Amino acid sequence: MGERTYRRQQWEEWYQNARAYADTFGNLLVPHDYVTADGYRLGRWIERQRAMHNGVIPSSLDRERCLALERIGMVWKLEKRLSWETWMAMVQEYHQEYGDLDVPTDYTAKNGCQLGYWIKEQRKKYKGGYLAEKQIRDLERFDMIWSFYERKDWEDWLRLAEMYYQTHGNLLVPASYQTADGDRLGSWIFVQRERYWGANGRRPLSREQVKALEQISMVWGLDRVREEKWNAMVRWIEEYKNQYGCLPLRPSMKAPDGRSMGNWISLQRTALTRGKVAEDRKMRLEGLGIYPFGSTKTPL
Repeated sequence: MGERTYRRQQWEEWYQNARAYADTFGNLLVPHDYVTADGYRLGRWIERQRAMHNGVIPSSLDRERCLALERIGMVWKLEKRLSWETWMAMVQEYHQEYGDLDVPTDYTAKNGCQLGYWIKEQRKKYKGGYLAEKQIRDLERFDMIWSFYERKDWEDWLRLAEMYYQTHGNLLVPASYQTADGDRLGSWIFVQRERYWGANGRRPLSREQVKALEQISMVWGLDRVREEKWNAMVRWIEEYKNQYGCLPLRPSMKAPDGRSMGNWISLQRTALTRGKVAEDRKMRLEGLGIYPFGSTKTPL
């Protein structure tokens, strides 16, 4: 059997192994490390077929071979088999049982779906920049660790938050903010707020953790976060205008927290045009020279 492990098989021979797997398990969701009784690495072969079909590597698959695989249950993209919400329900169940999202690749959920392989695919998509911000946040709510080499303790994240506070004077971290080393501090702060309020089944923060964050001006309520961010942007624009004598209208002009001052001003002008701005805010904007679109007054 040892010799056969390394003997090259023709595509048709691999296909027969795949067919035998499908006949036995009722699907073709073969774990990455699955090896047949004869020693063939069927899991890796299936992954290679997916990679070729999805354009990740050069392909030798023709339409006939693709159809043959589909007839025995090939799933080219796991996300298309089930909805995102269905996978997230499995993620939540796993997290409730084990307290983390360190799912073994060969782990199968109670409904028979290969959650471990799906989690592995999400890590690949994250690394390639193919996950939406909401999807990233959904997974991070359940302690998703994107790279096992980047695992951090709570105290490590607190130190990053302290560094942000020392630089910016607040903890109003944008949700998409990353440190220079790529650590997603914005997502971590978002999760701490959820833990504080007990949202989405998160385990609560300890009294010491709450105190540590409040010492660096943590804002727990999202309404207050939005208010603080709005006020901070007004202050930064006011400082810019005092220094340069005009408004920072170009989108490329960034505030200290990374947001575009030019885009922010444009959004405020749109809100003013639609009458969606409270009177006190309207007065502050006009004091800066920010007026509705179509106004006879132009931004100063």
